[in-house]
Order: sequence, then structure tokens, then C-alpha cells
Amino acid sequence: MAVAPEGWDDAAVRSPSGHVLQSSTWARIRESQGWKPEFVRFTNAPLPCALILWSPSSFTSFAYVPRGPIVKDDSQLAASLEALGALAKERKAIFLKVDPEIDPETAEGPLRRAGFRRGPDVQPVLATLELDLGPDEDALLGHLDKDTRWSVRQAEKRGVLVRDIAGDADLRAFYDLYAETGRRARFVTRPWEYYRRMWGEIVAAGHGRVRLAEKDGQAVAGALCWRCGEREVYQTAATNLAGRNAHAAYALLWRCIIEARRTGARRFDFGGIPVDVSRKDDPMHGPYIFKRGFGGSERRFVGAYDAVPRMVFYRAYSAVQPAYLAALRLLDHVRS
Repeated sequence: MAVAPEGWDDAAVRSPSGHVLQSSTWARIRESQGWKPEFVRFTNAPLPCALILWSPSSFTSFAYVPRGPIVKDDSQLAASLEALGALAKERKAIFLKVDPEIDPETAEGPLRRAGFRRGPDVQPVLATLELDLGPDEDALLGHLDKDTRWSVRQAEKRGVLVRDIAGDADLRAFYDLYAETGRRARFVTRPWEYYRRMWGEIVAAGHGRVRLAEKDGQAVAGALCWRCGEREVYQTAATNLAGRNAHAAYALLWRCIIEARRTGARRFDFGGIPVDVSRKDDPMHGPYIFKRGFGGSERRFVGAYDAVPRMVFYRAYSAVQPAYLAALRLLDHVRS
């Protein structure tokens, strides 16, 4: 089992630009699914750093740096990318993929100069809304859209209560809501055991928190938030029909925002929104309208880029990638 260097999470997760997907916890989760984690520090200092996940198959050597590398400032980005590209070449990898949560204006130049090319995205989120948590709670409430503020208050009037989860039974209630939301929105969900371990380990490590909104003693909405450096990230949310009728998601998200502020977050990240918010046919348009009512400014991420030491194999892999990824997902299901 790979062991993270001392102080890894302090740098990779808790530093201002850190991310949960660069944590030792995430490395442990993915290692249990066959991936081979490698913890890389590019200097003698804690930052910059990168958790690299090497592919489970020995026949197709490739690597992924989820939401990394993590850097202290823009000046460290170029050197980190150069080092990752050199490592991919040294290991004779087909490719090495990165997708840092950095804006395109900052990251595109260093990526291309380091020899990376735009590749297929792994993470679905390329744009988000971020809310400055500097103002006090009254000011934040006052800045809500009028209809959103009404819905937050209406949920309280209808008896919606929000609380942190307190064990596996509550986590299972959140999963049931998530699976129901998946069926309604037609996205794929994995078995309970997969999420029990993933969510449970992230929460146990202090990298996330799950809350439930209840009405008449029944869970009607739930949300998982990650603490990524200075940001609280609204990572996963779910609701059922009773929750929608009671405006429970509004009370729940508002609670997540104010608790993030109380626990020291400087910004609240609302998770995925459409890259083009004018497109009403985008599956994320409905969630965007909901999130927009709470405020925040749009932010774009650069997306996934690949260092490609072995172009012939990369092109061949790209041709068969859909079938290969389907096989990996099936393997994950079996192992979970």
C-alpha cells in the first residue's frame, strides 16, 4: 500500500489551492480499485505536489493527476508541468493527464509550452459559480435572489430541519436520495457499497461533510460538501419529491453556505454549471438556475490536458478508449 509523505494532506488538500482528489484518502480509495498511487513533490518544499494515479492495467500504461498539480502560485505551475511531462516520458507512459482547477488564461500557456495537448475530460465540471464568504450572514442572506430567499424561509415554515449525518444509517439515507435523483435525472449511479466507502472515508478524514434535510422525521434532501483549500465545494446533492415540494434543497444549500463561512472557508463553490449558461438544453441548466439564486461569480477551469510521449499508442488508445473505459467502470463495479 502506498504511504503518503508526512504532511501531504496539509499541502495537497488544505493549502489555499488544495483539492480532495489530491488527498491521501483519495489515493487509498483508488488503490483499493486497482490504481497505483504515487505521491510526488517537485522540490524539497511541500508545494508544488501531485498525486499521480497509474492505470490498473500493465498493458496500457497511462496516468492521471486528478485536479492537480497543486501549486502555491502561478510561478510554480510551469515547472510542475515540465516535471510531469518528463516523468511520463521516463516511464514510457502512453499519456499523463492533468486537469487542474485553474482558469484557462493562467494555465493554457504553461500547459502548451510543457508539451501538453487538450484531451478528453474526466471530471464533468468545467465551470462553476463561486461566492465570496467575506460578508456577514445577514449580508449574504440579503444578496440572495428574492425568490431564493423566499424558498429558504418557506422551507423552515414547512418544518424542514437540516442536520449533519451521524452514522452509516444516515449515509445510506443520503445514498437512497442520490439513487432516486439518478433515476429521475437519468445519470448512472454505482452500488451502495461503493459510495459507503468513498463518502465515508472522505468524511472520516475531515475532507467533507454530509448533511440531511428532514421533514416529519424523513430525509428528503441531502448534500455532500468537500473542503478544498480555501473553498467549500458543493460536491453532490440529491432530493426527492417531498423535498422538492417543501423547498428543502434551498434550506440545505443555505445551511451549507453559512456553515462553510463559520468554519473558515473563504469561498463557496457551487459545483458544476454549464460552460455556456445561455444554453437551456444543457442538462446542467436547471441546477444552474437553482444555484444562481444564491449569488456568486462564474469561474472557468482549463479542462484536461495530456502529455503524450508515445503518440502512435495514444492514437490507438483514443480509438478504443470508450470500450476500455466501459471495461474499467465494470471492473470498478465488481470491486465495489
